Amino acid sequence: MRYSWAMVGVVALLSGCSTSALTSTPSTTPEAKAVSTQTAKPLTISEQFIKHGYDDGCKDALNNQWQPSKMILDDMKGVEKMKYIDGWKQGYKRCVIGLGPVVINDTMPISHQKK
Repeated sequence: MRYSWAMVGVVALLSGCSTSALTSTPSTTPEAKAVSTQTAKPLTISEQFIKHGYDDGCKDALNNQWQPSKMILDDMKGVEKMKYIDGWKQGYKRCVIGLGPVVINDTMPISHQKK
């Protein structure tokens, strides 16, 4: 009988230790990290044309087109057109597949665009 009471006591002690280890105290709980919300700086007009050209150049490279859309270029004038073409060339060079580093030369139609 003493043996069974001793076992009940040991079990009670061990169960008390195990439940206290499972509860968390406020000092050990991870604190919620503050999420910083940074707003992106709006693009200038020139940067917008460069980005638009870059995106189109990349898309055209993936579609195996060698020059920007004539319809888009016809709607642009002067500096807008130059910025768009610069962006298009950068995007094309970046996204063309299988050719390695691309050098736009005089044999490509994009090199003959009027600015």
